[in-house]
Amino acid sequence: MIVLGGLDRETLIGRTAGSSGSGFVRAFDTVRGWPLEPSTWVRPVGRRQEDEPRFDDRSRTIAARPPLTAGDELGDYRLLEPLGHGAQGDVWKAIRRGPTLELAALKVLKPSLARDPARMAQFRREAERGGRFDGPSLLPVFELGSTNGYHYMAMPYVEGVSLREIIRARAAHVTGRPVEELHRLVTLDEPDYFRTMGRLLLKAVEAMARVHAHRVAHRDIKPANILIDHGRPETVYFCDFGLGRDLEIATPEQMRDGAGTPMYMAPERLLRATADEIRCDIYSMGVTIFEALTLVRPFRVPDYVSLPALPAYLAGAVARRPSEVRRGFPPDLEATILRAMNRLPARRQESADQLAAELRQALDRWAHTRTRPVLDDPHPIAGQRPHSIRLARRA
Repeated sequence: MIVLGGLDRETLIGRTAGSSGSGFVRAFDTVRGWPLEPSTWVRPVGRRQEDEPRFDDRSRTIAARPPLTAGDELGDYRLLEPLGHGAQGDVWKAIRRGPTLELAALKVLKPSLARDPARMAQFRREAERGGRFDGPSLLPVFELGSTNGYHYMAMPYVEGVSLREIIRARAAHVTGRPVEELHRLVTLDEPDYFRTMGRLLLKAVEAMARVHAHRVAHRDIKPANILIDHGRPETVYFCDFGLGRDLEIATPEQMRDGAGTPMYMAPERLLRATADEIRCDIYSMGVTIFEALTLVRPFRVPDYVSLPALPAYLAGAVARRPSEVRRGFPPDLEATILRAMNRLPARRQESADQLAAELRQALDRWAHTRTRPVLDDPHPIAGQRPHSIRLARRA
């Protein structure tokens, strides 16, 4: 894990905007996500402090309860160590007492925020939403509890790394800089990286389709919210539904709240216009696929663009083509990504299932192409100085 210092500009342009959400802030890359099977526990690495939504100061007027410490008990759980600290609460590694001892991750809401009906309702909705999910790559909430004024949701504890960290480490590796090998993807040869990453991204898109089948929009899809299991290197977890919405009950005002991470938000959401949230998720996934396969983001942001002006700038920006960044990028795959990222929602794929089908077909066609000489070359950013790949740095 890497301790973060001050906020540079590249950090700020990737931060989460808006006043709603349920993320957790910490000085390290944070931990979140739960596995499919109770026997597999993943400790995911996820969002940074700068990615998190901000809350107003009303809760500061309420007297704080004693802080939680290792060894404290919440219901059937004994706290072992903190995994994340934030404006809304903490994430703890815990052990659940019972016939068998089981590790869990507890997301604990600050007692002061629990006195705010809106915040409490948001926390409950997140837990209830997570409790409905099942199937590969979806990470369920298995308990919502309350004790001694602390409200918490419990999830399986797993060991993993975020796609964002893999992209960042991979970018450092191809430029020849020393890097910790967080995952085997970091140091694979170019064709192997491309092939393996493609399979992982396809699993993430399929997980998004299952979320949409539950009539839920994620609304904050980005590399930090896609987790890869250390123990099972090609197992993906689609996580962090703090900004999610139930499509059948959310109001138009809630859908236009402006929450999200600007670099990955669809233009209509950046402008807080009425939006089809399914196609907004597809847009965000398109940006994520672009970044994972090229190691850079599709948009360049000039230094003169201020943070308040960023949403309007990005809403009108024209994305680079993957082949502009990565020479020899497969044409079919490029067409699929650019369609997902189209500025006009009606021109994107109609569903995540359709995006998955197109992505699978493009990857299969590339894999069966006999000559792929360009992707065997060093990555084009390999000869650049570190500061010249600033758009590949973590957001």
